[in-house]
Amino acid sequence: MDNIDTIVLEKNELPHGRSNEFLLVFLLAFVGYLASLDSMLLMPLIKEVMHTFQVTPFKSTLLVSAYSLAAFLSGIFSAGIMDKFDRKKLLIFTFIGFTVGTMLCGFGKNFYFFMLYRGITGIFGGIIGGVSTAIISDVIPYERRATAISIMSLSFALAAITGIPFGLTVANIYDIFMPFKILGIISILTIFALIFWIPPVNMHLKNVVNKKIQFNYAKEVLQDGNQFKALLLAFLLVFGHQVVITFIVPYFENNVGFDKNLKSLMYIVGGIATVIASPIIGKICDRKGNFPSFVVLLLLSFVPIWLSTNIKHTNIYVAFAVCIVFFISAAGRIIPAYTIMSAATTPEKRGGFMSMRSAFLELGTGVAAIICGLVVHQAPDGTVIHFNYVGYISIATGILALYIASKVKIVSNK
Repeated sequence: MDNIDTIVLEKNELPHGRSNEFLLVFLLAFVGYLASLDSMLLMPLIKEVMHTFQVTPFKSTLLVSAYSLAAFLSGIFSAGIMDKFDRKKLLIFTFIGFTVGTMLCGFGKNFYFFMLYRGITGIFGGIIGGVSTAIISDVIPYERRATAISIMSLSFALAAITGIPFGLTVANIYDIFMPFKILGIISILTIFALIFWIPPVNMHLKNVVNKKIQFNYAKEVLQDGNQFKALLLAFLLVFGHQVVITFIVPYFENNVGFDKNLKSLMYIVGGIATVIASPIIGKICDRKGNFPSFVVLLLLSFVPIWLSTNIKHTNIYVAFAVCIVFFISAAGRIIPAYTIMSAATTPEKRGGFMSMRSAFLELGTGVAAIICGLVVHQAPDGTVIHFNYVGYISIATGILALYIASKVKIVSNK
C-alpha cells in the first residue's frame, strides 16, 4: 500500500491535519450508510407496507421505485452542475434536502403522499452517492482507491446489520413511519459534522474552462461510448442484485419458514459477514487487479443467487449459510466494478459522471423492484410464487455485466 504522503490533499486542507484522512472517509461512509438505510428501509417492510396501506404486492413495490426513479432523474439532470462547484457545498446542500424528505416520510400517512415524499427524498438522495464517491476519487489515488471504496461499500452492510433490524423492530412496536422520523433526526446531527469535517474539495475546478451549467451534460456522457458502458455496468449490477433482494424477506419468511426474529437476524448475520469480508476483498482487488477480481467474484455470486431463489424448507443453519454467502458475494463484486467505473473518465469530469452513475444505480433499483413486482406473486396463504424466475433473471444480467465490464477502458488512474 502506498505511503500516506501520496494522498492528493495537502495537510493544511484537512481539518486538524492529514492524520484525519480516514475520518474523512468514514464520515462519507456514514453519509452513505444513512442514504443506503433510507433507500432500502422499505424492502424488508414490504409485508408491513401492504398491511398499512392495504395495497397489492405490485403497488407496494411502487413505493420502493418512487425513491429510485426520482433519484435517477435527479442524477441525470444534476450531472451538468456536479463539476462546477465545490464538492463539499454540493454534498451539504443535497444532504439537507435528503434530511427534509426523510422527515416528511415520517408523517406520510396517506399512500400517495408517502409516495410523493419518497420521491422528494430520492431527488436528493440520488445525488449524495455521486458527490461522496467523487470526493473519495479526488482524494485517493487509483492504485489505493479500491480499499477506500470498500470502506464506502460497508455502508450497505452496516445498514443491514444495525439499521434494518432496528427499523423492523421500531416498525413492529410503533409503525412504518417511526424509523423515518428517527433517521431524520440523526441526519440533522450529521449535517453539522459535514460542515465541520469535510474540507473544501475544489481542485477539479482549476481545469474547468467553461463554468456555465450544462443542461445537456447527460447527453454528452451518454454519447461517450466508454462512459456509457460504465453506466450500463452500474445499472446491470444493481438490477441483478435488487431484483432478488426486493422480495427475499417475504420469500424466506413465507416459503422457507423464517419468523420475524430470524428475518432481522438474517440481515445482521449477512451484514456482519460483509463488513469483515469487504476490506479484505478491497485489498485483494488492489493487488490482483480490479477486472480479474470482478470476473471471479461475479461468477462465484451466481451460486448463492441460485440457492437463495430456489431454497425450500430446510435446516436453519443451511439457510443462514446461503444468506451469508449471498450478502458477501453481492458486496464483493461491487467493489472492483465501482473502482473500474471511477477510472472511466477524467478527474475534471468525474463529479458529473459519478452523478450519472448514481442515477443509473437508482434506475436499476427502481426497475428491479417493478420487474420483481410483476414476476413474483403471492398465493392466498402468503406463499411467494415464481421467485426462482428472478434468480434466473439475475444470473443472465450478471453474464451481460461481465461482457460490458470487459469493454470499459481505464482512461484515468488519478
